Amino acid sequence: MREALVVVSGLLAGVVLWIPFGVGLAAHRYKLGGAILKSTNKWVLLAAAPPGSYSLLGKLGFVVLVLIWLVVFFGAMAIPALVAKLLQVPEASPSVMYAVYANLLIGAVAFIAGPAIWRRLAL
Repeated sequence: MREALVVVSGLLAGVVLWIPFGVGLAAHRYKLGGAILKSTNKWVLLAAAPPGSYSLLGKLGFVVLVLIWLVVFFGAMAIPALVAKLLQVPEASPSVMYAVYANLLIGAVAFIAGPAIWRRLAL
């Protein structure tokens, strides 16, 4: 049971890590391709705007947001190992590696599903 929780933590960490990457990559490709956004959602429009168009305060906020994202990203990568340590799962247990595989599987799914999610949000 404890090993299964370690694997589930890898899945959940993968969702936190890779869904924004998959959607962001799709948004970048659509924006570079000249796609016109039809969304009226102000958050989607803000996320699709180039950082160079932000005000000085907006650029500072963007830098802070990127730094926060780095902390979240690397923190989420460590979640399966931390959960394993918390649940006292041995370090040599294969469940930790399965959690890493689950995380990467979610990454693959996110990169495949990212364009569909982006189209749903913005186009």
